[in-house]
Amino acid sequence: MAHVRTLVQWLLVAAAVGAVVFIARPAHSQQSSEQPRGPDLYQSNCASCHGSRGEGTFRGPSLVGVGAASADYWLRSGMMPIREPDDKPVRRAPVFDDAQIRELVDYVARLGDGPAIPVLDPATADVANGGVLYRANCAACHNFDGKGGALVNLDNAPSLHDVPNVQIAEAVRIGPGAMPGFTQVQLDTEELNDLVAYADYLRDPEDAGGYGLAHWGPSTEAVAGFVGLGALVLVTAWLGERRRG
Repeated sequence: MAHVRTLVQWLLVAAAVGAVVFIARPAHSQQSSEQPRGPDLYQSNCASCHGSRGEGTFRGPSLVGVGAASADYWLRSGMMPIREPDDKPVRRAPVFDDAQIRELVDYVARLGDGPAIPVLDPATADVANGGVLYRANCAACHNFDGKGGALVNLDNAPSLHDVPNVQIAEAVRIGPGAMPGFTQVQLDTEELNDLVAYADYLRDPEDAGGYGLAHWGPSTEAVAGFVGLGALVLVTAWLGERRRG
């Protein structure tokens, strides 16, 4: 009986160990599946142009030190990745989903210090001050109404109306393409918040003076001026004819 009892005890121990291994296996698999995917996504989609460690190649610039703001801007705007280095980046739907973008952004951010993704707080923004900053720094290229097209090369000054606010803030910090970047010294966090709030206001501005007439600037005054001048010319001509008669 003692031998039987010992055998049963060993069988119970073996069963307990097997149960622990069986229960622990799914947890291990789940833990493995939750490992960061950023490195794999980067190697599969970015390394051929930007280098295996973000050092850059003849096909693409270095990503060392560009920061999270740059990676987030280019990926969420859909302008990256591109198929060939000579392809022109164009705004489109993002290639990656939100989780993949966050993984890639985290990976690029670890390559070196760079601008972080700006945090905006529209509730605290001073829209009037944002207007002053916009007219001083942005209107020359993106037009006074944010519709772009002030430069000869319109692609260098796109409309801001369809660009999400965070991407506008990111662009201010990183300076994509021909646009200059603005550091914290040139435009601090509060001023950036004001500026983006004004750009958002330009999507649907208040026409306090009456009809906006497509927001083409002082178009109301221009129309009134042409109509008024035309009326004066007609009245002058009519009076001249009467005097001669």
